[in-house]
Amino acid sequence: MRRLPPLNALQIFETVARYSSFTRAADHLCLTQGAVSRQILALEDYYRLPLFKRSPKGLVLTAEGEQLLPAVREGFARIEEASVRLTRQRTELALKVPTCVMRWMLPRIMRFQTEHPELQVQITTTWHHEVDFQAEPFDAAIIYGSSAGTDVHAIALFDEHLTPVCAPALLEQRPRGKPEDLEGQTLLHPTPDHADWRLWLNHAGAAQVDANLGPTFQSLDLATSAALQGYGIAIGDRTLASEDIAAKRLVMPFDLAVETGSRYYFVYPECVAQQQKVKLFSDWMARQAPR
Repeated sequence: MRRLPPLNALQIFETVARYSSFTRAADHLCLTQGAVSRQILALEDYYRLPLFKRSPKGLVLTAEGEQLLPAVREGFARIEEASVRLTRQRTELALKVPTCVMRWMLPRIMRFQTEHPELQVQITTTWHHEVDFQAEPFDAAIIYGSSAGTDVHAIALFDEHLTPVCAPALLEQRPRGKPEDLEGQTLLHPTPDHADWRLWLNHAGAAQVDANLGPTFQSLDLATSAALQGYGIAIGDRTLASEDIAAKRLVMPFDLAVETGSRYYFVYPECVAQQQKVKLFSDWMARQAPR
């Protein structure tokens, strides 16, 4: 059976060693100097060795105290680290979100935090649309693709429907009638292959519009930001743009959207499926999917 010294005395020992003073340690710990002194004596009785000696500059550690101090500090540091990890496991949810989803996700996250202030959602944004739970420190993620993949719990949020979007002022300056009227306009591309615009133009019967023209951005979010500033017409997902459309920051020039076959999912691994915080957030996310 293991015999450990009194942990409270060890904590006081570390504090006295840090301040080199019984008085300052007592002030820090909100104890009397006599209580601190008695705890150190009890610890010295336990080891049957002196741990401090007096010097003109105050208390200094003996050789035995110098030997003990690093182990005490390491032990308490490891306990603190484990305690923080366990506390976060219960009260913090680490969520990975593609940047393009944040316009849709942010107001929902804020509503969730209002309804559940006891659970803090830590959001990490990324340009990538996938997650590797074995290699990345996330409890859950929003991903994009033709399927949610394997070995995860998944909630389908919404299918991707592409449609052009632009600032209202741009539409007022240059009214659009038919998709072919896009010829000569500035098209904003969210991907280097320009596949999204090409897909929509073919679906709209406007293949004569050159989808190779216009600036290319590294993400849908950046292309949408350029559209919001009136620099051109972006191609984006109808649901992701819904918040900006409702706020009249963006408009849809054409009442036509094309389904790509891809979808946005909320996913989390089996290893966290039974955690209360994940159950709470996943149930809430299921209610956010557009009907």
